[in-house]
Amino acid sequence: MRVLSGINRGPDLAVRVASAADRAAGLPPVLLVHGMGGDHTTWRRLEGTLTGAGREVIAVDLRGHGRSGRADRYRLNDFRDDLAAVLDALDVPAVDAVGHSLGAHSVLRLAMAQPERVRRAVVEEPPPMPRDAADLAEAITPTSTLRERVRGLGVLLADPRPFLRFDRSMPEVVGLQFEQADPAWWEGLRAVAAPTLVISGGDRSFLPPRHLRSLAQALPDGEFVTIEAGHSVHREAPAAFVESVVGHLSRPR
Repeated sequence: MRVLSGINRGPDLAVRVASAADRAAGLPPVLLVHGMGGDHTTWRRLEGTLTGAGREVIAVDLRGHGRSGRADRYRLNDFRDDLAAVLDALDVPAVDAVGHSLGAHSVLRLAMAQPERVRRAVVEEPPPMPRDAADLAEAITPTSTLRERVRGLGVLLADPRPFLRFDRSMPEVVGLQFEQADPAWWEGLRAVAAPTLVISGGDRSFLPPRHLRSLAQALPDGEFVTIEAGHSVHREAPAAFVESVVGHLSRPR
């Protein structure tokens, strides 16, 4: 792991860069962004597949997660700006990007603000901003259901470090931001230039698939797929997830 200090006037950010032995010519690195409560280690299987296929991988620990420092604030745009600052610090002009949950939402915000920096994107279970009172009434926030917590218990027992390092003041702060209607966020999706695959975990997830389908339809070049696995598709259905990601990222721009 490499720790980047003093970037974006925020906390230290931990980054793992994995290079391929035979790097594929003409393709940018792949940026991997975990969900809330996780860290870069959640991507081990995908990272190995990507580097084996000749892709350089940049896996970030978001602020308040893993080996990155805790912060005095956790605004949604802070996570976005941290990703941009990491790419600046590594002198990487553009990436393919894969994100899960909060990380997927952050990838979308980066692609909205700096569309030239994201060539292709895969967003797994990205929580959308509420559009109106009807969305707010559903109380959809990027937290986990009891079922998801039980499924994650095995992962926690196998490696408790991500949980122990996680700033547990964050979920409430982040959750409150998803309790504000933000139709402008949906309008902003029109700025995303990257062909984007939206992966839903299906009816086993707390995020209703219809909202993620709407998100894919709102993107200029969005594609929607369902893998019935719950919120953590990459963990519960790794083979199908990796196949979808590699297939999408291997297409020409």
